[in-house]
Amino acid sequence: MSGERKRHGRQTGTTDDGSGRSHGICGILGAGAGLMGLTLLITGAERPLGRAVVATARERGHAVRALSCGEADLAAEDAVAALAEADCVIHLAGDLAPDRDDAPRDPLDATRRLVAALQAQPLPPRLVLQGSVAVYTADATGIVTEATPLEPRPARRDEHARLALAQEALLRESGIRHTILRCGSIAGAGRGLVAHLGLGIGGTLLLMERGGELPVVSLADCARALAMAAEMPGEGRALNILGADRPTRTRYVARMRGTGWPRHVLPFNWRLVMPLAWLLAPLGPRSPSLLRPAVLRARMRPLRYDIAAVKAALGWVPEEDFDTAFDQSV
Repeated sequence: MSGERKRHGRQTGTTDDGSGRSHGICGILGAGAGLMGLTLLITGAERPLGRAVVATARERGHAVRALSCGEADLAAEDAVAALAEADCVIHLAGDLAPDRDDAPRDPLDATRRLVAALQAQPLPPRLVLQGSVAVYTADATGIVTEATPLEPRPARRDEHARLALAQEALLRESGIRHTILRCGSIAGAGRGLVAHLGLGIGGTLLLMERGGELPVVSLADCARALAMAAEMPGEGRALNILGADRPTRTRYVARMRGTGWPRHVLPFNWRLVMPLAWLLAPLGPRSPSLLRPAVLRARMRPLRYDIAAVKAALGWVPEEDFDTAFDQSV
């Protein structure tokens, strides 16, 4: 390799038949040659967002090496070779959902191993990290932008927020050129947003807040933002990735009910829970998430979000409205 990475004109051979089928349980899934594009290494490529990023990157003319499984061995010979050839790594394998059946035992392990592998390269490629909007302080009010302070006391937050903050800190301290995309939840994907609505008990949802915007983005728009970020210089910046059509909680619940859940919705103001949450505060993480003051505020405060920064930095504009995104993902 030359002392300076080529940003255009790189072509790579394929390692599969073009179908994206893996040659093993973990490891390199495949490659697709792009004309006058970049060579991208995408981790976590076997998951829905990963598959969408791979497809989008190839449509944009980039060669793609897709790395499956959060537990893939980044020290393996083929992975090291892929890193050496890559212009940019899009990291989706730092699983921030530790309750998933396929989540790694240490959710930060994939990110640590990737950073170590990149640091071992004589000329490390840039890195685009899929982060989370959960990193902002639980005391945020009004409109959340990239200038909103990060959570100063991660220990008081839920595990998702703690992991997202730890990933960002790890990357900032690594010295690797990077961009962090603080992505919202994928619209309609399972019940991940129930935490921002209240408490689900059987077929009933205890709706604890009606106002504010839910931080959602469509799968296609999120994938396109990640691919576009790989095309830009890694300047250490962080950008919010959210849809333009962000639903209120009431609107989101109405769409969820169309899928059969919840069958019943009971309104209950979350502020009435705060006295009990403060009473249980000394228990820390031993108390239920929604009975921790900072977690309750972070999830329930009626916030709005701004995405002007990513529009200016990447030229990215979300294309799908909420209803379309929801219908495509359920």
